[in-house]
This record gives sequence, C-alpha cells and structure tokens, in this order.
Amino acid sequence: MYCVIKLLDFIFSFLCTLFCLLLVLLSMYSVCDSIHIYMDASDASLLRFRPDPSGSTREMYENLSDAVGWLTLEGAGVDLPVMQGTDNMEYLNRNPYGEFSLSGSLFLDCRNSPDFSDDYSMVYGHHMENNMMFGALDQYLDEDFFKTHHTGRLAAGDQFYDLEIFAVTECLYTVPEVFDPLSQNNTYEYIRTNHLFFREPVSSGRILGMSTCKIPDSGERTIVFAMFSEQKEERG
Repeated sequence: MYCVIKLLDFIFSFLCTLFCLLLVLLSMYSVCDSIHIYMDASDASLLRFRPDPSGSTREMYENLSDAVGWLTLEGAGVDLPVMQGTDNMEYLNRNPYGEFSLSGSLFLDCRNSPDFSDDYSMVYGHHMENNMMFGALDQYLDEDFFKTHHTGRLAAGDQFYDLEIFAVTECLYTVPEVFDPLSQNNTYEYIRTNHLFFREPVSSGRILGMSTCKIPDSGERTIVFAMFSEQKEERG
C-alpha cells in the first residue's frame, strides 16, 4: 500500500511539474511572439525606401512591389509605406515585404485607385500599443494633440502631397459614407456632422481617411481625416 501511495505521489508531482513547465514554455512563446510582432511593426529597415521630395520614388516601388505610396504623420510617429492588395485581406497580416506578419501593413482600400486620384481614399492599419502602426491615431483623440498636430505628407506615384488633418471621428465600419470610398459623395458632410474634433480645412480637394480598430474584435473604428493640398513638383 505504501508503494502505491509513493507511486501516486510521484505521478502527481511529475504531472504538476510538467504542467508548470508547459505554462512557462507557453509564456515564453507568447513573449517571443509579441516581441516579433512589435519588431515587425517598428522595422526601421523600411525607412531606406522612404521617398524624398528632392529625390526619386523609384527605389520604394522596386523593392516593395505592392507599394502605392508612403504616409508620414508629423509628430504622431507614422512613417510607413502604404500597400495595396487585390483585396482588403492581403496585407492585413503581411508586412510590406509580403511576408506573414500579425502586425500587417498600412494598406489602401482595394477599391481605390493606386495613385490616390479618387476624391476619397481610405487607408487601413492595425491598432497596436505604444503608438505603433495605426495605434498612433489614438493620439488624435486628445483635443490638444489634435489642435497642435495637423500636418503630414503622402508620396503617391511620383507625386508628393501635403496633408492637412482636419477631423477625427469614431463610428462602425458599416457606415457607407466612411467605408465605401467610391460610391459616396457626401463623406465631407458626414464628417462635419459626426466628428469628435473638426477644423475647417485651409486647403480643398481630395480626402484621405485613415482607419484603425478602436476595440479589438468589435466593429468600432477610429478614423482620422486629412485633406490633400495641391500637388508639388513632380519628381522622377
């Protein structure tokens, strides 16, 4: 009887040890996975392809085959290429090199023209902590930040545009005035009446929407809107 009790005690201790070991391994995997995700989201190697108004955009398009532009939001920490896939799932979990990545890429709605020539274009990006990817858009939910940070730049094709951020709102992804970029012509009117913060834009022209999830696994989105200024000088 004593031997049976000792054996059962040994088995129980072994199973407890094994369970604890599995928990440790799972924790290590989770930490490593998180580190990998954030390394992808903050991949500084991409910056060597960033177009400069005094230079050429050619290197970006040669090295990032599905890139359609480069987006910079000054003071917000967004300085990334914009991709476009055949559908809106392609770059949801792919980095700009086309490799699997849970942090994904910034990407232009597949229905939009890749040269951003539509009256309204929508760019999507994952909401990530520490202002990575389009988690940075949360900063515009602070009124003081919104008032003091309203400039950016978009490189598209061989053109460079100044961006004037003029509004931020929150809504469900089912709102057609915001998330159906080609079939709506009253986006601006919707923004004026449904904004969190708004300033009358100095420039006029095309609108760029930038959208990210507000709460994981929900239909709520945070959207920052910018107006395109006149085109700058074309570069080769």
